[in-house]
Formats: sequence, C-alpha cells, structure tokens
Amino acid sequence: MEESLFDAQNPLNCPICLDILHDPVTTSCGHSFCMNCIKKVWDREIQSGVCSCPNCRQTFNQRPTLNKSTVLADIVKGVKNAPIAGPGDEGCDVCRVRKRKAIKSCLVCLASYCQIHVKPHYASETFKKHKLVEPGLQQQICSQHHRALEIYCQDDRKCICVLCTGEKHRGHRTISAATEMVERQKELKIRRRNIKDNMTNRRKKMEEFGIAMNQHKFFALETVKETDKIFTEMINTIKERQAVVRAMVTTRMKQEVAQAKKHIQTLNTEIHQMQEEDDQLEPLLQTEDYNYFFQNNSFTSGLSLHTSPSKDVRKVVTFENVRKSVSELKTQLEEACVKHKDMISQTGEILHKNN
Repeated sequence: MEESLFDAQNPLNCPICLDILHDPVTTSCGHSFCMNCIKKVWDREIQSGVCSCPNCRQTFNQRPTLNKSTVLADIVKGVKNAPIAGPGDEGCDVCRVRKRKAIKSCLVCLASYCQIHVKPHYASETFKKHKLVEPGLQQQICSQHHRALEIYCQDDRKCICVLCTGEKHRGHRTISAATEMVERQKELKIRRRNIKDNMTNRRKKMEEFGIAMNQHKFFALETVKETDKIFTEMINTIKERQAVVRAMVTTRMKQEVAQAKKHIQTLNTEIHQMQEEDDQLEPLLQTEDYNYFFQNNSFTSGLSLHTSPSKDVRKVVTFENVRKSVSELKTQLEEACVKHKDMISQTGEILHKNN
C-alpha cells in the first residue's frame, strides 16, 4: 500500500481505505471511492439484497454499474506525480500529511502552494489580484513586520515593506517595487538589445576574420608555391652557370696541360740527344792519342749546337679572373637577396598593420 496521504477534507482520499484514490469511481450520489474498495463493500452487502454508499448511506435497490472516472483519475495521477518537498525545498502550506514541493508563493495570502493547490489562484476571480511569485516567502516577506516586500528604497537599493517606510527608511526615496522593476527591466531590455547587437557585430567580425583567414592561407600557400618555383628556377640557372664555368675551366686546363706535355716531350727528346752527344765528347776530351782524336773529330760536326732553341715556359693560367667574377656574382646575389628580403618584410608588416 502506498504511503498514506489521508486528509479528511481532501476529496482525493478514499473514505474506505483512507489512502489517495486508486482507479477512482464515482457513485450516482456523487461520492468517489477506489474501485476495489467499493466493490469489496458491495460484495458483502449484496447478500442482504441492498447496496449503499459508505459515505452518505444512500441505498440502491440494484447494484450500480461502476465506471472509472477519467477526469478524477487524471487529477489523482497529477497529485501522485507531484514532487514531495525535500530538504531545502519550500513546502506547500495546504498539504497536511505529506508536504508537496511548492511551485508558487502568494504575497497576499502569505502562503506557498504546490501544483495542485495553486490552481484556484489561476481559476478563481477571487484570487485574480493576488501576486504569485517564485516559491520562497522568506525572501519575499519582511522579517520584522511580516509584510510583503513590495516597496523599493532607491537610497538603500533594497526592497522593503510598507511599514519600513515609516521607520528605518523615513525620508528615503521610495517607489513601488513593481514600478521600479518595470523601469529597471526597460533599462535591462536596452542593455540586452545592445548586448545582442554587439554579439551580432562580433559574429559578423568572426565571419569576416574567418573569410580573411582562409584567404590568407590560400594566398600564402599560392605564394609559397610560386616562390618555390622561382627559387628552383634560380637554383637551376645557377647550377647551369656552374656547369658552364666548370666546363670552361676544365677545357682550358686540358689545353694548357696538353701544351705543357708537348713542350716537355720536345725538351726531353732534345735532352736525350744532347746526352748522347755529351757521351761521345767525353772520350775525345780524355784521350792523349792525337790519331784517335782526329779520326773521330769529324763526329763533332753534327753537335747539337745547331739545334733550334726551345720555347719559353708560358705564363701559368691561375683562373683568378674566374674566381673573382664568381665571387662578385655571389656578393651581388647576396645583396639582392637582402634587399628583396627587406622589401618583402616591409610589405608583410604593412599588410599586418592594415589588418
């Protein structure tokens, strides 16, 4: 059995089991019971041939047919589903057995109501002028005078009750809290509109920066691609010039080496011939036999004294002009790189400042 919610004045409680109605049915006399409860009562009474209402004792000559009260069942379901007030929650001041959680407080009644007991404030003209606020009367009621905090003190910037105006707040600028709230809400609406406008402007700025960011990325990648291509072409040109210079120097070197080898070969041949003549002169200079001397003297007529003089050694090619030219090219290239680097950096700084 569910925890009892019995209240003698609560029409949602069954007069038989004293619990909240379960599968509620209503008799022709207008009283409501749990279906199983009234069935059990009438099962006992049927032996006497007469059924009666356990509440008003009205009798029925024939056992009434019971149909579930859909509207009442929905109301009961709402009551069962209504949350029970827990620690820290504002409880309903009307609930007597188990306090359900209050959803509204009334500044006129000075009471809090759950979702069931607050309904009269919405349905009845009697409560039309009552002021419903969020639950929590402690924050809505003056702790000293137990009156609603319906006056706003502009000097102390706080809500007070009507009796406080003649005591601590005598002479202060006061106004209806509702009127002050309306004025403050107007200010807050303007502020909120400004906030929304600022948010809209910033969202537009974000979109613009997003577009600009994508454009920066695109142009940066395109620039890197194009400059890489240019630098590659420059490197290839330099390598081609390097190959030309290398081939030129190598060719000139081979020519000079070939000429030097040719002269060395000629000189070596002449030295060999002179050595042979020198070997033939040696015995003539050493002999004391004049017959031998004159018999072989005719040989001296072909001495190498009549050979053509050898050419002078050519000036060695050091290729200094080539080194100097390439060095100057390197210097010019470095200066050009520094110059263009500064120009590129200045262009980037100008773009950054503009953004």
